Amino acid sequence: MLKRKVIKGGSWKDVGAFLQVAAKDYEYQDTSKCYIGFRCVKTYSGVETVDFGY
Repeated sequence: MLKRKVIKGGSWKDVGAFLQVAAKDYEYQDTSKCYIGFRCVKTYSGVETVDFGY
């Protein structure tokens, strides 16, 4: 019997409402999908914005 794995959060194929961690679904353990994986996060190191006080 195949076990199910929990899939949290959304992917590029989902609408905005499913992009939160609280959104859960499942797939069977032998299933692979192009939209299931993990995300890498990096602090933005671009140009800082300037507050002109407007």
